[in-house]
Amino acid sequence: MTQILEQTFLGLSLYAYLRLVLIILFAWLLKGVLSKILARLAYRLFRNTSGEQYYERFSAHINKPFGNLLFTIFAYIGINQIAPLLERVWLFKRGSAALATDTKNMIAVKAFTLMDLTDRIFFFIIIFTATGLLVKVISFIFRMLTDKAVKNGDRERQQLLPLLRDVLRVVIWAFMFFVILGVVFQVNVATLIAGLGMGGIAVAFALKDSLENLLSSFMILLDKPFVIGDLIKIDGVEGNVEKIGFRSTHIRTPEKTLVSLPNRNLISNSLENFSERGARRVRMVVGATYGLSKTQLNTIVEQISSRIQQHPDIVEKPNVFLESFGDSAINISVAYFVKTQSATPFDKIKEQINYEIYEIMYRYGAGFPYPTQAQVNTQEINNVLTDQAS
Repeated sequence: MTQILEQTFLGLSLYAYLRLVLIILFAWLLKGVLSKILARLAYRLFRNTSGEQYYERFSAHINKPFGNLLFTIFAYIGINQIAPLLERVWLFKRGSAALATDTKNMIAVKAFTLMDLTDRIFFFIIIFTATGLLVKVISFIFRMLTDKAVKNGDRERQQLLPLLRDVLRVVIWAFMFFVILGVVFQVNVATLIAGLGMGGIAVAFALKDSLENLLSSFMILLDKPFVIGDLIKIDGVEGNVEKIGFRSTHIRTPEKTLVSLPNRNLISNSLENFSERGARRVRMVVGATYGLSKTQLNTIVEQISSRIQQHPDIVEKPNVFLESFGDSAINISVAYFVKTQSATPFDKIKEQINYEIYEIMYRYGAGFPYPTQAQVNTQEINNVLTDQAS
């Protein structure tokens, strides 16, 4: 067996090819197990602050990129077992020999081999995968901090943390881009950055809208016209703020639709923040049947006012009074204010009060009138011709 493995093929012993296969096979079979073990070890860094409740989420975040990174590293180690063979395969030459006797004027000839290409491909994959893993870990950290802010009721942190997370992601991927340019493509990054003068201006113009939205997000954080959870209305869109990103803000409407508005629109347009006023006004007209006595109408008005005032989510005294006489009903005006920070949804509070009004109208009155029309047979009055004759 040993004699067979010592035989050569394309200038390498079969030992080298066997090591390549075994290393890649080992990495493929054990990458899942190794990634879980390393994920458990890495999670110990956060266990003191997060306990075990976040382990499943942390494991789901990093297992796949961790496994891919481990497999790529082992695969690169395996490929290096046949590096001498790959070095002999020239893809192209860089430079040419000058016909001069002076060695200072000689241009070195360097071949770009298959091993060079393999190195760059693996470096690219390793850097890209490691960056993705780092971003996943940072996202997990910010998720823990955001959950803690929600638990403590710190709405300013709920607003700030997602934006910082997004900015940090952009910085990390931008840094990764320049690292790849330097390591993989052999670009002089310092010279490249120094030469971005006019190019940077052109890029700034191309990214004008994105930069404007980014600056607007910082203006929102500084000026604080609203925070996450506030009920706002802008450009005809009304809903609760769910997320303030670095380009847009997400608003959840009462219909549960998620609307994404550019941050610059939130800065440049008029915005109503219903949460800042502490209460939300409800105004309606209740119709009572004609023929009720003054005492009955007065009782209905007092009962509606009393029932509304007893509700725990109502602020101030409601304004209930007989407003006008309609075509088919006596109109009773009802107005009251509902707390915006109530644990009960606004529509549910309105429903509860409407049930109370419904019961009152049937208990102390005659229910609600139906729109009716009566036909009266009478002679048409026409005095126009009479006036002309006289």
